Amino acid sequence: MAIFAQTREEWAIADLAIALAGAVSVPVYPTLTAEQVGHVLVDSGARAAFVEGAEQRDVVLAESRADLVRIVVFDAAAVGGDPRVVSLGELGRPERAADVAAREAQVRPGDLATIIYTSGTSGQAKGVMLTHGALAHEIEALGSVLPLTARDEQLLFLPLAHVLGRVLLLAALEVGYATAFARSLAHVLDDLAEVEPTFFASVPRLYEKIHAVAVDNASSEGPVKERLYRWAIRVGAERSAAARSGGWVGPRLAVAHRYADQLVLSKVRARFGRRLRFAISGGAPLARELAEWFHACGVLVLEGYGLTETCAATHVNRPGAFRFGTVGQPVPGVEVAIAADGEVLLRGPTIMRGYFGQPDATADALDAQGYLHSGDIGRVDADGFLAITDRKKDMIVTAGGKNVAPQNLEAMLQKSPWIEQAVILGDGRKHLVALIALDVAAATRWAREHGRPDDLASLSHDPELRALVEIDVDAVNRKLAKFEAIKHFAILDRELTIEGGELTPTHKVRRKVVEARCASLLDSLYAG
Repeated sequence: MAIFAQTREEWAIADLAIALAGAVSVPVYPTLTAEQVGHVLVDSGARAAFVEGAEQRDVVLAESRADLVRIVVFDAAAVGGDPRVVSLGELGRPERAADVAAREAQVRPGDLATIIYTSGTSGQAKGVMLTHGALAHEIEALGSVLPLTARDEQLLFLPLAHVLGRVLLLAALEVGYATAFARSLAHVLDDLAEVEPTFFASVPRLYEKIHAVAVDNASSEGPVKERLYRWAIRVGAERSAAARSGGWVGPRLAVAHRYADQLVLSKVRARFGRRLRFAISGGAPLARELAEWFHACGVLVLEGYGLTETCAATHVNRPGAFRFGTVGQPVPGVEVAIAADGEVLLRGPTIMRGYFGQPDATADALDAQGYLHSGDIGRVDADGFLAITDRKKDMIVTAGGKNVAPQNLEAMLQKSPWIEQAVILGDGRKHLVALIALDVAAATRWAREHGRPDDLASLSHDPELRALVEIDVDAVNRKLAKFEAIKHFAILDRELTIEGGELTPTHKVRRKVVEARCASLLDSLYAG
């Protein structure tokens, strides 16, 4: 049974109903194209679908096969005339409670609970099969390492088609904390201020945006405010370093921090409300400098790591045991090994059963010892903290034979207030280049202040704005080895989007797609 909707309360109701009935749920990202939705419905053999409204209803009707016999809409006004379509309110008959209880009693830990289709950075999405036992173990493991209680409240805005959002929703049933559903990604900051959650989880892009806005605001308020901001961050960083090392915070630092917090740092924290204990980052690498910046402001961002194939987190930093630049230590039950080529191998009770209907792909991912080959390159330190350095298939090998991890460089570039997305390319080439998508809000504000056209096509060719971007690119290059340096860059005249196919639903770059679509632009960079 498919669920095709934005994150909302009815999504959770449908998911739990499917589980209690002993059926198998198939979450569908709301940002997928009609063709991609059709692939998930047909490949999984879905017999029913829960959808948000008329738009999703029409996609399912157009893309599904005859074996899909029921469509349930969350918005009653979207029922329409097709006899297969009913509203959520029409379901649920008290006289069937005994039947549901009987079905629930038959569910076993090894039974298939859900098929989650991985977004994938290349190729067709594959259905990851996860059991009830895997989900239950993941919830128990996270509950044992994160200090969550019934007094906590999360703001949930991750898509529930994403395994991390799903696990955090289900964990609320075990722990007892409250869940508030964000209205949409566009309203997240407003919702954070209203709900004032004690914790939340996000992909790194939200943290990058908050940092970029803070830097941009400081620089736009004049040199005095900018110097004040930089002083406050230095003081906050000094206190953070002392706290992490167990060092002494002397009276000079204590007094300076009190003023820094009052004037600058508390304003950053105010974006999250007054109750935030910690935030979680997952889905993509979080730059170490960004985690340190937030901690300097008094916000603890705990980075974790996991895959759809591992039922979410295999590693997570804890409030009492965190190390910036790593994804933390393993959760209980997870075994970790590093292959000869640096690939992270994972084994444990949360590993997938396999890819639905794809035995060859399953055999490629799971070896004879039961280890999942993650596709990520990493290293483990003496205390068991795992650091992910890049995706194995994304590693760039230059014409000179140098190995470069592009995601690290991209994260460094995206700290610039001008840069929304950066894609590093150069496999088999003599040096690296970058394709840059502008931060629309920052770029259009700059254009209006300077009397320039504010469309992206014009801004991508504006020499003054390019010079501002170049300052930040040069700053990154100064931190890199010579073979890692970005020799040339181009500013794109549009954003990279999920709808355009350049990003996955979890906002990972489909590098090959971008490279193919920008082939002539890349050729001009190397010719130059």
